[in-house]
Amino acid sequence: MPTLADDELPKWLALRRAGLGSTNFALLLKHFQTIERAWDAERAEVARAGLDAQFLRAFEKARGSFDPAAERGWLEKLDVRAFTWLDEDYPAALRDIPQSPPVLFVRGSGGPAFERAVAVVGTRRVTPYGRQATEHFCTALCEAGVAIVSGLARGVDAIAHRIAVESGTPTVAVLAGGIDQVYPRENAGLADRILANGCLVSEYPAGIPARPDYFPRRNRILSGLAQATLVIEAGEGSGALHTANWAFEQGRDVFAIPGSVFSRQSEGTNQLIRENTARLVATPEQLCEELNLMVAGRQMPLDSAARRAAAAPPRSSPSKEDGQLLHWLQEGPQHVDEVARASGLPIAQVTSSLQVMELKGLVRQERPLVYARA
Repeated sequence: MPTLADDELPKWLALRRAGLGSTNFALLLKHFQTIERAWDAERAEVARAGLDAQFLRAFEKARGSFDPAAERGWLEKLDVRAFTWLDEDYPAALRDIPQSPPVLFVRGSGGPAFERAVAVVGTRRVTPYGRQATEHFCTALCEAGVAIVSGLARGVDAIAHRIAVESGTPTVAVLAGGIDQVYPRENAGLADRILANGCLVSEYPAGIPARPDYFPRRNRILSGLAQATLVIEAGEGSGALHTANWAFEQGRDVFAIPGSVFSRQSEGTNQLIRENTARLVATPEQLCEELNLMVAGRQMPLDSAARRAAAAPPRSSPSKEDGQLLHWLQEGPQHVDEVARASGLPIAQVTSSLQVMELKGLVRQERPLVYARA
């Protein structure tokens, strides 16, 4: 692989700031072999590389206002590293995806690439069920030594990052704006905590604000940095579904936690499972088995329920509401309709509570909508 000359990096940065993306960088490299040669070429020759009129104007504008000291200066001021396609430290997993970013900007003490990483995504309007599921699964992933990749959004993303930070596990936050643009601003404190043991990542240089159309594009990087994507609660049209689709197209594993059929926040995750875009996982142990991960220093077995239970984390103590539902299951497996009739509780509440109890290890699902005490 060719290497990047020291004086060539600012030119990559200038063209990236001018708006040239993966397609245009690929055209320039194919025609000129290096960005340095493209930079010094006549306008007509640059046009022959295949740039359309819009990007040719952007290219010329970048050359006309180029200030190499300024490009290097903002990197140093913000303590940002910039990895191009030609750098050995550019994440190999990301390099292989379609439309990989020609420049990846990174802030923080950690690197953007890890041997084992899982992207955790979901709704911004997380329900109590989704919050508990996120905490439960991310805690297990962190115990298995897996880096958490997410998008620093409200809801599932923020919870996933927080669990990683509190456990001392590296986490990568992929931004939808410039590398200095944390969105939403309420997560600025969380971003600062991430920098201590992980990193912020963006394909945009400093000063570029987040835009609505940047978020779907950001998601290809999010899934591209991870070996698998886990979707936890996603309503119809959720950005988490975009991430899942990117991961599916990239040939990565996609998993989804099933949700209540009465919850709008689970319509997307249930759809992913129904369409076979994602594989259903109901417990962290199932996810770890699928990924061949280690939990608590031991290899998760593949076909032994007894050994799975021995390696699983301790079960949570039942709450008062859990105890009421467990009472109606003492005679054996019951359909959620039967539990709802016996308890007098709304069926939506019963279904949601039983799913949370399954995550706690208090009940198990014998068959669809039929639960028994664990």
